[in-house]
Amino acid sequence: MVTLTILTICFLTAISCKIKKIKSPVALALTWYIHLIFLFFSVICLLLMINGYGFKGAQTERVFFTLYAGSGMVLYGLSKPGTDARYAYLTVLFGFPFVLLLGLIIPPLRILTLVATLTLLSDSDFHRYAIDDDHALQSKTSGILSVTPTYSMVTDKYWLFEEITPDVIKPQRAVSNLRMKKKGTDSVQIQWGYGKMRKDTVILLF
Repeated sequence: MVTLTILTICFLTAISCKIKKIKSPVALALTWYIHLIFLFFSVICLLLMINGYGFKGAQTERVFFTLYAGSGMVLYGLSKPGTDARYAYLTVLFGFPFVLLLGLIIPPLRILTLVATLTLLSDSDFHRYAIDDDHALQSKTSGILSVTPTYSMVTDKYWLFEEITPDVIKPQRAVSNLRMKKKGTDSVQIQWGYGKMRKDTVILLF
């Protein structure tokens, strides 16, 4: 639970700074720079995700989002109370855990809040099966939210980025005996299962 660990550390750091009333203009300015950097990369990640792309690495986007939120919490702890928009913005970041806690307490919102909490804070389990230097089949399991993994095709693009094509295969349960065989230069045959339950499909590579 890397996401939960980072956010917990940042949250406790913010509370500690508030209790001790730490005043450090240098630390405040440095943390603002760090926060703005992660905000920039988080916006880029969001735009890439909307268009089916992402930075290389299975958890890269989650790391940027987590450090963005965590640095905002620390900023709240280092900032003086105020009524301006900047302090209100930091209060929203710091107060998000309390919103989730309130949602868990209120019965009508409990299930919705639980799903949102698990989606935002739980780390999915990723595994990649290499096809060639530029393509891989990625499985993603989201814990109790989805027992059956989702399978996507990952294609290297533009040096730092990769294109993610979701649901290239849609098994009814977790795949066993997964095999892949490249056919020519522009397609791959994917097989899974045993005996009469064996299934296969051919995916084009771009």
